[in-house]
Amino acid sequence: MKTSSPVPSTFRFGVFELDARAGELRKRGMKIRLQGQPVDILVMLLERPGEPITREELQKKLWPADTFVDFEQGLNNAMKRLRAALDDDAESPHFVETVPRRGYRFIGSVNGSGQAPTDEAKTTDSAGAFIRLAALGALAVLTVAAVLVGLNVRGWRDRLFIRSPKPEIQALAVLPLTNLSGDPEHEYFADGMTESLITELGKISTPRVISRQSVMQYKASKKSLREIAGELKVDAVLEGTVIRSGDRVRVTIHLSQAVPEHQLWSQEYDRSIRDALSLQGEIARAVTDEIQVKLTPEERTRLASSRSVKPEAQDNYLRGLFFAPQGKRESDYQKAIAHFKTAIEEDPTFAPAYAELAMAYFWLGNPEQGGPSAKETLPPARAAVTKALELDPSLARAHLAFGLILLTSEWNWSGAENQYRIALKLNPNCADCHFTYGALLAALGRYDEAIVQTNQAIELDPLSSLYRNWLAAIAFFSRQYDLSMKLAENLSDEWAFSVGLCYIQKKMYTQAIASFEKSIARTGRQTDTLGTLALVYGLAGRKSETKKIISELKERSRHHYVFPSVFAYAYLGLGDKEQALTFLERAYEEQDPALFYLKVWPLLDPLRSEPRFQALLRRVNFPQ
Repeated sequence: MKTSSPVPSTFRFGVFELDARAGELRKRGMKIRLQGQPVDILVMLLERPGEPITREELQKKLWPADTFVDFEQGLNNAMKRLRAALDDDAESPHFVETVPRRGYRFIGSVNGSGQAPTDEAKTTDSAGAFIRLAALGALAVLTVAAVLVGLNVRGWRDRLFIRSPKPEIQALAVLPLTNLSGDPEHEYFADGMTESLITELGKISTPRVISRQSVMQYKASKKSLREIAGELKVDAVLEGTVIRSGDRVRVTIHLSQAVPEHQLWSQEYDRSIRDALSLQGEIARAVTDEIQVKLTPEERTRLASSRSVKPEAQDNYLRGLFFAPQGKRESDYQKAIAHFKTAIEEDPTFAPAYAELAMAYFWLGNPEQGGPSAKETLPPARAAVTKALELDPSLARAHLAFGLILLTSEWNWSGAENQYRIALKLNPNCADCHFTYGALLAALGRYDEAIVQTNQAIELDPLSSLYRNWLAAIAFFSRQYDLSMKLAENLSDEWAFSVGLCYIQKKMYTQAIASFEKSIARTGRQTDTLGTLALVYGLAGRKSETKKIISELKERSRHHYVFPSVFAYAYLGLGDKEQALTFLERAYEEQDPALFYLKVWPLLDPLRSEPRFQALLRRVNFPQ
């Protein structure tokens, strides 16, 4: 009766032989100094050649009692020792292949499978003499070859050592770096390091680098590399870990091709904490070298422009980045501002902290936040961005912030457009820059150009519903209401507000009210939504409901700032054009950002023929 073969105690592969019971590895009969976990890993791989051995299996068997931090460090060190003993290379392996996000696989021939075994014991004196003669001849040939190669005579070195071409990488995603410090309080540090690395890589035109907003959705994700790459539409993924300990930081980075899954490059960096941010530039340069990107002189200069930062300043800067992403609460912006200010106090020449402080002040004065007035937040924003550009004019985020401030503080449309163009030249992969530029173009009625910029933002941030909703907004501005509704309805209920706007223009007021009430149920009674709901109540003949909302807004304005544009829409619901125009004029005086869309906003169409409205358009400096 046929039985399954037992696992052999001796494994032969290439010129190596492993005695699994004795834990001894030999190369051409000579014992190699290797013991402990590297040998145990090799045994596990050889017992299942061609099959992936997962990191979880290795941890369970070889590091059962240690922490995850110890496992990661131990595994990386063990694999380095094993590959060194086998003369193997992680990038072009002959024996041990890395399976991205999973583990390792033995890819060589084991115990003669597919190969005829060599018998090194059968030697004779004549054979030995022949070998010695052959060796002398080979030595002579190698000597000549060495001269040809060393001097690269007639290109011999290039012909003999042709490097295998690297896969062409058109799009790259930097997944959130994993915090292995053992302290959840250090999540802000890992997230900030991720954002800084994305920013550094974004300074080059190729490959396309996916933005922070999309990749952060994969934090702690269990999805495979292939799944993530497919959803983000990228060819390769950069991932890794961060360990912060005292005044040192260790970053391990892996670059992997998505299809077929294959690790292209890996590297570990150990640096002083003060060099943590400048390290991102070093990693970015290593990645571009690895995928053989041809950098322009300007791009190479930008990647080399980082510097050391005082640890306290860097720490507060990264904490500020953690709280600052656009769309959070007023309290988050206040926390971000406090951290950026502290960073500046610790290092007054740290330009990125000034740039992000300017951005945080700007968004604090945004109508959606319900915070202080733009008139209050724009002066400190302008002071911060001016200092940022004085210290470092190569910061794309500083130019983006300056464009926003120029537009809202003095309605300088051409100046803002110029700043957005500069930002995109400095960072072609800045999704926010493409989106913001697209918003400016839409506000000016340059819809085709706006669509181009918005689609470029979507390419860089494919999971952003905000950017996709902006396509619906552009259709709304151009009075294509059915198209706008179709685009908005393809998104989640998060964008019920956009659908409601279209229902207003189609005079489907019951459906519009339902959409706005759905939006309020989801986000709360934000003042900008209440103003539009008051408008549609009035248009639907429910003017008593409009008056109730106006009373609510007046009461709220006694304790917290409410933008004048909110009252303008509410009074339009009562048919009171004079009051609506009065509040729009007050919006101009108070630098209300809602006037940004004065030229194209359909809800204001009933006022367009009014002389006061025409005068307001001129004061907002819209190009004729």
